[in-house]
Amino acid sequence: MDWVLPLRTPFFNQFFEWVTLAGYPLFLILFLSFGYFAFGAKRFFHTAVLLMAAGLLNSLLKDLGQDARPDAAYALDGRVGDSYGWPSGHMQIAVVLWGYLAYTLRAPLAARMIWSNWAIWGAAVMMFLIGFSRLYLGVHDLGDVAAGFVFGVLCLLAYIVAQENARSRAFFTALSGFQAIALLIGVHLIYSLFYPAHIGHDAPYWFMGAMTGWLVGHYGRGQAELVLPGGPVLRAIIASAMTGLAFILLTLFSRLPRLMGEENALVAYGCGVLFGAAVIFGLPFLLAQIMRFTKASAS
Repeated sequence: MDWVLPLRTPFFNQFFEWVTLAGYPLFLILFLSFGYFAFGAKRFFHTAVLLMAAGLLNSLLKDLGQDARPDAAYALDGRVGDSYGWPSGHMQIAVVLWGYLAYTLRAPLAARMIWSNWAIWGAAVMMFLIGFSRLYLGVHDLGDVAAGFVFGVLCLLAYIVAQENARSRAFFTALSGFQAIALLIGVHLIYSLFYPAHIGHDAPYWFMGAMTGWLVGHYGRGQAELVLPGGPVLRAIIASAMTGLAFILLTLFSRLPRLMGEENALVAYGCGVLFGAAVIFGLPFLLAQIMRFTKASAS
């Protein structure tokens, strides 16, 4: 890691501190929430499911490998706690998130040479910056970042293939909301049973619950798109306000297990479910009631 030290300057220290925030849960959850409200519920539903699945895989691999991070003397990012290094979660998530969004933004063949290239290049830049930020900040080595890239590509390809395959698409489309949620809970149960938990490294129950809550909210809304009222500026304002409410919900439901003094798996999972469902079902429902009241008052 000595090669990193000569590259460091106060400007780049601050720059990569900001860049690396794009791989932490707070940014990811709020980004997904804003995208869900502003840029297409169906697109960002799939983005979130893929992102959460990749995150669960990364947590499993880290606690299986238990590979130490670089020496703390190199570290400029104090948020990593006692988590392991291999594979880099930031790199894996960056590939999945920005790669999938670039895939969903692909244009019809006639326009593909212009639009899809912008999406692809933008995704590539984000992947590079986030991956390099982990090296620059001294919390991952090259092997960690390379492994994160490989697992991110595998997750991304697996999800795209499942979406494009007629059989798998028909299978998941045919599932009722109850069946889909039951299937996901079954997968989470198997994941938890085989998770290599040890002191200070439990399975990420809250995030599993948030994934289930996201699914509950999506089916609760009938898998419908979310249409915000007004023009682009008003829609952006409404989406930003709803994202602000999502931040409040995130703060509440992530801290609730500790406030209750019940930091066990079921409570953490349940709080995650409540958060996911509140954001994807509760906030759009609240918006619909406000719009209905506004129309009634105007008439």
